[in-house]
This record gives sequence, C-alpha cells and structure tokens, in this order.
Amino acid sequence: MASPIRLPLGAFLFVLAGVVATQADAQTRASVSDTPVPGVVRSELPLDQSDGAPISRVFVDLLGGSGDPARDRAARDAIDALLAQRIGPSVNAAELRGLPAELARIGHVTAPAIAIYGGADPGSVVVVASATLSADAQPSPPQADPTLIASGPAGVLRWRLSGGIGVYSDYNPWFGEPASFTAGSPVALDPPGRGSTSWAEASVEYGLAGAVRLGRLPATAFAEATAVSSAATGQDLFRSDTRFRTEMEKMYGGLAWVGATRDRYLRLSAGRQNWQLYGGFLFSRFAAGSNAGPNPGLYLSPRTTYQQTRLLDARWDHWRLEAFDVDPSELEGFDSGSRYVGVNLGYTRPDAWELGLTRYHVPESRTTLALASGGRVPRKGVQVLAARAGWNGFAGIEGLDLLGEIAQQEHRDRSWDATAWYAQVRYTAARATWTPSVTYRRAVYSGDRPGTVRQEAFDAPLSSGLDEWVQGVGFKKVVTNSNLRTHRVRVNFGPRPQLNYTIDLFRLDADVPTPAGNRHYGDEIDVTLRWSLSRRLFLLGVAGVAWPGEIMRERANNDVRPWTTVQASLFWGF
Repeated sequence: MASPIRLPLGAFLFVLAGVVATQADAQTRASVSDTPVPGVVRSELPLDQSDGAPISRVFVDLLGGSGDPARDRAARDAIDALLAQRIGPSVNAAELRGLPAELARIGHVTAPAIAIYGGADPGSVVVVASATLSADAQPSPPQADPTLIASGPAGVLRWRLSGGIGVYSDYNPWFGEPASFTAGSPVALDPPGRGSTSWAEASVEYGLAGAVRLGRLPATAFAEATAVSSAATGQDLFRSDTRFRTEMEKMYGGLAWVGATRDRYLRLSAGRQNWQLYGGFLFSRFAAGSNAGPNPGLYLSPRTTYQQTRLLDARWDHWRLEAFDVDPSELEGFDSGSRYVGVNLGYTRPDAWELGLTRYHVPESRTTLALASGGRVPRKGVQVLAARAGWNGFAGIEGLDLLGEIAQQEHRDRSWDATAWYAQVRYTAARATWTPSVTYRRAVYSGDRPGTVRQEAFDAPLSSGLDEWVQGVGFKKVVTNSNLRTHRVRVNFGPRPQLNYTIDLFRLDADVPTPAGNRHYGDEIDVTLRWSLSRRLFLLGVAGVAWPGEIMRERANNDVRPWTTVQASLFWGF
C-alpha cells in the first residue's frame, strides 16, 4: 500500500502531468509592437487576485497591421497615450477591466484585451495590452462587458464581482502534534489530530468601482467599495464548525495625475485598499488581511486589504517615490493597533538594473515582543532602514539576474539591533523548450541571542506572499520570518502560456539555536500549478511535504510526523 505522504502528492502530480496541449500558430507581430524579451513562460494571473501588485512593465503586444506604417504608428501612439492615463505603478483591477472597451474606440484597433502575468522582478506583475491592427479605419465595436454600469468620456462606473472556491486536504497537520504547536493560539479552538483532514472554502467579493475625469485636466478621481462574503465547512487547521461571514473589504478613494507618458505619474489615495512594497520581503498585501479563525478562508485568502492606508505614489522617468502610512486588518478583539509609516525611493533602468532605499517606523502599537533573556520590549518605536539592488543580464549574460535586499532594524528608545537580508541569483534558459529557470536564494532574519539586553530578533509581521515570502506552505504555520535562515532552490517552467509549474525546495534553520543547541527546523518541497483556464477562470494547485527537523522534534518530544498538504483553488472574476 502506498504511504500516506506519497499517495496524495503522487496523485496530484499525476493530474498535473496529464495536462498536455498545443499552441495555435501566432499571427505576425506588427512592426510597432513591443518585442517579447525571452524569459520565463508564466500563466495569466487573475486580475482581481493581482489587485495592488506593483507593475514592473507595461507590454504592448500588437498583431497584424493596417497596411500603412504611418497609420500603425498613429494607432500605437494613441494606445500609449491611453495606457499612460489609465495604468499607474500598481494594479487597479477596476481601472484595467475597463481598458479594452476604451482601446476598441481607437481606429484600426480590433480585439483588444488586457492580461496580467508574473514579472521578472519577484512579486511584481507585467500588464500586457494586446490587440490586432487592421486596414479598417473604423474602431471595432466594444465587446460586451457584464460589469459595466455606465461609461462615457467623463468617466466609468462598474460592478466588481469576483471570488473563489477551494478544496483542501492535509495529512498529519501540525506535524501530527497540534497541542505542541497551537498552544496559546487565540484561533486554534479545535485543531485536527493525526491523520487526514479535509475542508472546503468559498468566497465572493462584490461592490462598485468608478473613476471620473476632472474636466480638461490630465487627472482622474477614483473610488471603490466592496464587501467579502466567505464560508468554510469541514475540519481546517484551527476549527471544525461550518461558518459564514461578511465584512467590508475595500473602501478607498483618491486622485491620479498622469503626464504625457506613463513615466510621469502621481497618485494619492486613502482608505481600505491593497498595497505591497516590492516582492513582500517587508510588506505584502497578503499579510494585510486576516483569514483565520472567525474569518473563513484560511487557504483561499479572500481578505487582502489594509484596515487603513494613506498612500502617495509618484513616478518621474526612472525615479519612483512612495510614501505610506498603513494599518493592517487584524482579527476583531486581537487588533494590535500597529501602524507603519515610511517612504521608499527607487531608481530603475528597465531590463538593466535597479536601486531602492526604504525608511519606515512604527509610531503606534500595543504589541510587545519577548526577549530571550527575559522581559519584553514594545514594537512601538521600531525604526527600519532598508536597501535593495538588482541587476538583470549580469555581466552581459542573457538570462542571468541578481537581486538582494538588506534591512537594519533599531528602536528609538530601547536597545534593539536586528538585521534581515537576502541574496538571490536566477538563470533563465530563454531559448530552451518550456523556458525553464533555476533560482537560488539565501535569506536570513536575525534571532534574539540570550544573555544580552538587546532585542536582536527581526520583527517582520507583514512579510508574506505564497510566491515569495511564505517560506514553505507547511512551515509557514509554525515558523515566522524571524530567527530564520533559509536556502531556497526554485525551478520554474511553462509548457504553454496558460500553464506554469513551480517547484520549491526549502531548508530552514534557526539563526539562534535553541537552549538545547538545536538549529534545524526542517525541510520542505512544494509544487505549484498555475493554470489560466480562461480569461475568467484561474486554477491554483499546491502540493507540499514538510519534514520536521530537530527543533520540531524538541518541541513535540520527538513525536512528530511529516506534514503533507494538497490544495486546489479555482478563482473567477467578471
């Protein structure tokens, strides 16, 4: 009989391996189109699930041609002007959803579409505006848009409707010893025991989004209001009751000014909205919301907005300035009242290199952190200075990319000295079949050393993101991004544009060993499938096995077992 670990994982991989498809012959690319840069083949991401993600590039993919180079150039210029007005530094799903109808009004443009793909910069996305140029001088009739309520030269109003459904199964969750790893958790009311546990989740986000032009000014006022209803049934990692909850999700507004090109942009906004800094090393939109305990959606993660934000985002040519004041949404009754206020300055040379500098502090928080030597220190007063550098095409080698960040953490009136950093190298075999890439990353979040009065454990409560800083889908439940040293090897490949696989291997160690001298948390392998079934349906599949190391055995008196998970989430959007 197959082992409990191999059976679900093997079955999941068998299903993935059975997906085989061929691609249709592509039309000739127009002379005024952007030229694709060889790189990782990634599946199209769901628009609503990418809300708030930083945009690393806008790619204009034009096929065919009108037969007149001057007309093609005029159409391209009109497309660029419209994209400059509508696309900011981060994804605004409501704004992007209305772009195809506006592109369709440009002469010689037919079949316009907008798509989102993973960017070369981890955590970022690429917006692809595609269309076909034809000899017909008349604009193409806009396609039916079920979300559109009203549209005109002055503005647009549309419905927001998206959601997801998922089924999940874990074998030996909490390494088979929930009492050892959930003690003291305010949400672990009824954790599962040994063996298998399965449950289902569903969610829907609905509301309104609109934007209006401010007269003849190159400025737009925008607003969005949505709610999330979610439900769960079955035994998840914390409880076994069937539950349902509806809460406000987005409620924000703002102003955007756009220059003659997308390289000059200013956006001011405030309220409940998505936000993320780079790839989520310090601040991730997936850590902003709470999806555990009374809020159904533990694995589906439908809540991703901050409780309150005040954001300024400005771009001038290669420079970008962000100022932020954010307060994450936390469980009712357990809100720490933590605010994070800071500024980020970045300089980017597209397809070459980038630099970034971030400074933030915590002016308010009720959270205190334990010292290894005894006592507690407040989070209020924490200050962080971080730097970032990346280089694409290192040493002139196509497909060889370097990236790293380092953060130094102090306190305005307590003894605090903590550090976090990572360095990664990626090579993409751009000309090979399925364009595979291999990435190695070394990441360190410092831990607190006993025998000192300083706090030396790096505090990173908003570091997250399945694709980047969830360092093992199993271990993330028991090991946070603090006192952690990891090696990650990632292999990524795409059999076709709609289908993408990622294999991640993690080795997790403590920066500071336990009093018994143990340092190894464990090892994990995760396989992720991203499959764009259609423009409205996206399947995310995850299978993983986490093997406990000596620290896990120490916590559970050596009575631990490998933790296996199999997850399937189907996201939809209109």
